[in-house]
Amino acid sequence: MSIHVAILKKPYISLILSGQKTVESRLTKTAVPPLNVIKPGERIFIKASGGPFMATAVAGLIEQYKDLKPSDIHRLSRQYKKAVCGSDEYAELKKHSRFAVYIHLDQVEPLEIGPVYTKSMRAWHVLDESLSPLMDFPVTAGAIRNRYVSLAGVSDNVRSRPVNLLLPDGQEVETAFSQGKPILKWRGWGAYYDKNSMHPGDIVRFVAAGPVRYRVSFRKQT
Repeated sequence: MSIHVAILKKPYISLILSGQKTVESRLTKTAVPPLNVIKPGERIFIKASGGPFMATAVAGLIEQYKDLKPSDIHRLSRQYKKAVCGSDEYAELKKHSRFAVYIHLDQVEPLEIGPVYTKSMRAWHVLDESLSPLMDFPVTAGAIRNRYVSLAGVSDNVRSRPVNLLLPDGQEVETAFSQGKPILKWRGWGAYYDKNSMHPGDIVRFVAAGPVRYRVSFRKQT
């Protein structure tokens, strides 16, 4: 899967975080990302234009249109106006667009970190998932019972080095991966599972805070 960086003006990001803006739209004259490249379930890191990362979301339903005419743009803009928090002025500005993408935003959260990428004038960037500073790992009944976490899918580069964990109570732990397994050797997970009432399907989140250094949080499944 890919990850995405979407660049928006700050007021729109505030509307996304407040829950008022539930769909992100891109209207373009040419077939450029996110058209044809974003898929449901892929993570979007939302960055303010000329500013910091402010939010993250997961792509839900994706609706795409092509070969549009000005009348189509005005019709779509009216249809999605409430969800997009769009304006008539914007629709008029974009009326000569031939392509439109409407991305329904799920699992919206504030987040002040995003992937490192090559900046350009583009307002949408598609990156390899390995560049994500955020990793979510669901826990199983076995992991909760036996007090471990499996980081299935992490790269060999990460697994080859010691890992520093910054835990929610301020504790910092240095650990490493078990030989041949995506499981961290540290066995202190049980207390955090109990404290956060973790159940199968809940998430252990790792957010990069430096090379092989991660802030850890415990999240209920949505």
